[in-house]
Amino acid sequence: MKRIAQDSWIITSVIILCAFAIGLWSYQKPAFTLEVNESVAKRSIKIVAEGDVLHYQETLFWDETKFSEILLDESEFFSHQIEKFMKTYEVNADNFGVEFVKDKNSTLLKSDVHGEFTGNRYDFHWFLNPLRLDFLDSPFDKSERALSWKGLIGGISTSIVLEFPFSISNCHAHVWPK
Repeated sequence: MKRIAQDSWIITSVIILCAFAIGLWSYQKPAFTLEVNESVAKRSIKIVAEGDVLHYQETLFWDETKFSEILLDESEFFSHQIEKFMKTYEVNADNFGVEFVKDKNSTLLKSDVHGEFTGNRYDFHWFLNPLRLDFLDSPFDKSERALSWKGLIGGISTSIVLEFPFSISNCHAHVWPK
């Protein structure tokens, strides 16, 4: 009888350890999000290609209360926005600027992204992957010189426009002259 109790305890322990190991093995880190505050009502992103530079602009429209808080410490907000951009996209970027548009309760983050133009095509993996988007599968609307998309990202209404100085062709994450 003592042997049966001991065997039951060992079997139960092994089952619990196996379940724990399977749980750890199957655990996936949640996808990184932009961690945009729930106070954001809307987001608009525009990227304009010029030579080998991508001019990035992100406008966030805030509720009035949060926007008032942001205005109390603009320099901290500026630093946070740059840090968030760099953590999200992990690209070579400079010329950062943040504008505060008081009559629209919005902020505008600007930067220049370098190193994503090789040969004759732009690589947008840096931008699309963190947002879990794809030019073909999401799908983006295509015009002669632009790609655009509207939808929800992290529960926030988001619009994206990418503009180019030439007629375009594209695949899932690249754009090149037609």
